[in-house]
Amino acid sequence: MAHRPISIVNLSLEFPHKVCFNGFSTQILPGDRIAIIGRNGTGKSSLVKMLLGEMDGTTGRISGLDGLNIGYVPQTVLEHDNLSGGERFNKAFSEALACNPDVLILDEPTNHLDQNIKYSLLRKLDGYTGTLIIVSHDLDVLTGAVDKLWHIKDGKITVFSGDYDDYIAEQDILFGVRQHTLNELKKQKKQIKVEKQKEQQRMDKKRVIKDKNKMAFDGKADKNQLKSGAKIARLREQLETVQNNISQNRLPENLQPNFVLDSAYVSSSSTLVSVSFGSCGYAVGAPVVSNIYFSMGPKDKVAINGNNGSGKTTFVRALMQSPGIIYDGDWHLPKSNEIGYVDQHYANLDINSTVFQTIKDTNVFVTDQEIRKHLNSFLFRKNEEVFSKVNTLSGGEKARLSLAQIAARPPKLLVLDEISNNVDLDTKNYILDVLKQYPGAFVLISHEKAFVNALPLTAQYVIKNGMLANQK
Repeated sequence: MAHRPISIVNLSLEFPHKVCFNGFSTQILPGDRIAIIGRNGTGKSSLVKMLLGEMDGTTGRISGLDGLNIGYVPQTVLEHDNLSGGERFNKAFSEALACNPDVLILDEPTNHLDQNIKYSLLRKLDGYTGTLIIVSHDLDVLTGAVDKLWHIKDGKITVFSGDYDDYIAEQDILFGVRQHTLNELKKQKKQIKVEKQKEQQRMDKKRVIKDKNKMAFDGKADKNQLKSGAKIARLREQLETVQNNISQNRLPENLQPNFVLDSAYVSSSSTLVSVSFGSCGYAVGAPVVSNIYFSMGPKDKVAINGNNGSGKTTFVRALMQSPGIIYDGDWHLPKSNEIGYVDQHYANLDINSTVFQTIKDTNVFVTDQEIRKHLNSFLFRKNEEVFSKVNTLSGGEKARLSLAQIAARPPKLLVLDEISNNVDLDTKNYILDVLKQYPGAFVLISHEKAFVNALPLTAQYVIKNGMLANQK
């Protein structure tokens, strides 16, 4: 049975250091399929908690939740710790659906899912007839599972009917119209200034006439000047309005990374990694991955695919020579201190350090000015950003800082484990910007097909049934 409308009236979320959103009013109707989108730290998960009745807004109210059967799967499923991340989500999702909820709320559901489980999820969502609310950065979800977007940006929530492709197309059109209007207003302002200057020149030439005529002219000139001044004032107001609208819809800046390379960075050998007749696991005689024939040159870019629990993380741990790994076969690997590792939790960062100190500790830059310049290229510019503690950063900011750290001292082999999880679309593009320009070798684990396909890879491997194979 359809639920009554859920009303949101003048809802806001504010903290001492920022305003996430304010003045949000809308209705959730039975059968709505809503995606909540926005950058990391804008308040998406907090809004979900308000819808669950677990948190109040700073102002405003949500009514119509009483008596509703709400199914909810959080971003990180903690139960069933004997299962992989994807398997834990799948079990929690099945349990939520089994309750036949009026409203189903999912927070970043595809973060840990391989392609098979993700497409199974999308099929199940397609068959779900209740009200659906999803927090997601996944393009497959945003273009295939919803028909309404709530975009949290610049302190407000914009409601759009349509999928993400429709939304981006409309934003591009609006940006183009506003940019054209801005250019026309600038032309008008320039022309009025020219006319004002000409009027001033005419007035100066006629100052030699008789006093009575001069006085008459001055009165007329003053009127013309007032008229021109009023026009410029009106145009200035219009310019400010249009510029503000454009800034709110401006595409995010691209990162311009500068990779600091020392003379020993590029390997003199044509082979950086070589494994033959290889296997690896956690116990003698019980390999997780077998049939390993794998090699990389000093500039190769490789993606490792495979279902949840297939052994991808075990394999990259073997490449990094992690403790507890049992090897068999012929393995030739870089030294452990020549390998860098970044995962979705950014464990490479010291949470008690600051942004500035993180880069200073690389011992690459001589002066504070060089450190600031390097951080600036990764969009850390203001003092409050540069000297923020790592533990206060959003997921997107941690991703940018990790990238800045890598660029300051690139390892011979960089291992990236699901680095596109938990980050907004802008940050994913920042990561792509850096990896497309990365001068050395990297191994990437990712379930996100669009993210992988956007990279200039030299090879892709798949782990299936405990075997590593090259995807031709």
